[in-house]
Amino acid sequence: MDTSTHIIMGFGLAGLAYIDPAVGQNPELAAAVMAGTVLGSNAPDFDYAVRVFKGKGMYTEHHRGLSHSVPAWFIWSFLLTAIILVFSPALSGQEAMHLFGWTFAAVLIHVLFDLFNAYGTQAARPFTKKWLSLNFIPLFDPLIVFLHIGGFALWAAGESPGLIFYVIYTIILVYVIERFFSSRRALAQIRNELRESSVLTVVPTIRWSVWQFVSETESGFTTGELRSGKVRPVHSFQKTKHGLISAAEKDQNVRHFLKNSKHVHSMVIPNPSGYEVRFFDLRFRTKNHYPYMAVCLLARNGTILSSQTGWIHQTGKLHSTLLPGNSSGTAGLDA
Repeated sequence: MDTSTHIIMGFGLAGLAYIDPAVGQNPELAAAVMAGTVLGSNAPDFDYAVRVFKGKGMYTEHHRGLSHSVPAWFIWSFLLTAIILVFSPALSGQEAMHLFGWTFAAVLIHVLFDLFNAYGTQAARPFTKKWLSLNFIPLFDPLIVFLHIGGFALWAAGESPGLIFYVIYTIILVYVIERFFSSRRALAQIRNELRESSVLTVVPTIRWSVWQFVSETESGFTTGELRSGKVRPVHSFQKTKHGLISAAEKDQNVRHFLKNSKHVHSMVIPNPSGYEVRFFDLRFRTKNHYPYMAVCLLARNGTILSSQTGWIHQTGKLHSTLLPGNSSGTAGLDA
């Protein structure tokens, strides 16, 4: 999920915690639990420090990696509980256990909801380094956000936060289950209509009746959408082998990108400085644009000059800050 949703859910879990009698009867514990759930709901994403100290490329590879792993669930929870207890010395050992439990719940829910979207996590480390994604909740889900906002309004009006968020999280649980089965139905329908042997990934959108998809065969890719029960292909890409693509794959930023990407389409675009090689993760499409990418500029002799990776929504800005010269566009694809 996006950062704003994790923050909102942290406060929502603080409200839900009032169903715990120990929390509801002790304002100091309730305040500590709120700190624990808000921080715990965001702690796995503290790996942003990797970007600060190691750069965007390293962050692209490792975001949602070790910080979301099984050992990290406990490390974050113990660490945050210990820090909060420093500022809440009056809490008893038993109350500290309640604090730890709610903090742990916040960390775990963060990881679970990241697992539900297309980007996925390495949540099963150290048992496997495989990126796991269930692809049935979008990165930003309006229903989840609006339910929380409504809950906060009722809480501010004096209603019982425990009861409010017990109802809200019950609704969210039912919604999550329904979206999971909807994604399986969408996957089956798309596979049946495409009638090809392929690796198929279905990606949720904020519209319940719209699912995007990527179908990968040995020769190429097809992207499209299932909208209101109808399958509509959008783009087709042929897989190509090119020496410049192989050369660009040796770049460190490109290697970081390829580590946790799926359905990657690459293309070579000549420009005045040499060649621009772009790698697109086709799971993430906005109209005719695939913004999650790695871009590598090579000289005419194949020497790597510069590179960039991450969410690149405006390639014009990329050209002015990183890549000398202007690259040409491609028909049918707003890259």
